[in-house]
Amino acid sequence: MTQAPILEIRGLSKAFGPVKALSDVRFELRRGEIHALCGENGAGKSTLMNMIAGVLQPDEGDILIDGERISIHSPAAAQRLGIALVHQEIALCQDATVAENIYMAAINSRRAPLMNFQKLYADAQKVMDLLAPIPVRTRVADLSISNQQLVEIAKALTLDCKVLMLDEPTAALTESEAQRLFSIVRGLKERGISVVYISHRMAEIFSLCDRVTVFRDGRYVATDPIATVSPDDVVRKMVGRELTQ
Repeated sequence: MTQAPILEIRGLSKAFGPVKALSDVRFELRRGEIHALCGENGAGKSTLMNMIAGVLQPDEGDILIDGERISIHSPAAAQRLGIALVHQEIALCQDATVAENIYMAAINSRRAPLMNFQKLYADAQKVMDLLAPIPVRTRVADLSISNQQLVEIAKALTLDCKVLMLDEPTAALTESEAQRLFSIVRGLKERGISVVYISHRMAEIFSLCDRVTVFRDGRYVATDPIATVSPDDVVRKMVGRELTQ
């Protein structure tokens, strides 16, 4: 039985002045899958993620969640829909604690004049412990880059995240940190969370992902189950020609 996609992109286009970043692209993410999105720099991957995350608005096309056509006017709207984007650049408040960063949106929107920090720390620790035993009273600036990335993911999970988009998540990680991240991503998949995984690293994609979609020059090229293609196939589709080296 074919599973209905949790996220579907149909005919999405986006231009920045005369530059066409995306032209009539499509993409489909199933429930509980890890789906790689590949392409050279400038292929349109980050533009698509930013539109799904409500950072940018499409010029044309449709975004569907659970089969329903929706407009995502802001990052807050994306969060309400259970969509979270973890950027390559860490976007945490360095002087705040892990707990404060995890619940930053809730803190900013609260109406009560006083904050129950004991509850905040207890709730944040429960979420953080799903990923790694990082003490949530720690200042973010005192964490390694890999642990800061895990805080970003924990923050996404508190938003009741259904779709998690990871943009080059291992770019600043060591091999052992990357392996830890992979086991965490697999655990999220087991919990039914769907993951879009952007990476240039073929070894990661082929060990972690279920399917791979390739963009080239702002256009959709192909989607394949990982089991049916080789890294060379994916690279050929990315660059549009045979590689000799």
